[in-house]
Amino acid sequence: MQESVNPFERLRCPGIADSEAIKEKFETITVYDDRKETVKILVADAGNGRYAFGYDIYFLNGRHAIRLPSLESGYCTSFGNAVLYFLGYIKKYGSMFSIGVINEVNRLIGEYTQTRLF
Repeated sequence: MQESVNPFERLRCPGIADSEAIKEKFETITVYDDRKETVKILVADAGNGRYAFGYDIYFLNGRHAIRLPSLESGYCTSFGNAVLYFLGYIKKYGSMFSIGVINEVNRLIGEYTQTRLF
């Protein structure tokens, strides 16, 4: 099975090694939230035109994964690009999520890309 590609990979700049997590002052974008599955994107303004991203995810199987925003895994040059990058990341690993999450990701991609056009 071939792994899909993040369609917004071009928006991510290379990471900065040994960067600390941003523990405060990040914005949380709720992508999907029901009683069994929750997907949130965390975006922090790291200064100098750099927006770090992270996530807080509760999977259907009961697992929980969290990563606070950090420049270590890369960054984007705008808030919207950081959100788009991570929405693409979710699509890349779509098999780990319910169809409800993927539908909401597709809707948000449309919303964020439409905003960028006008």
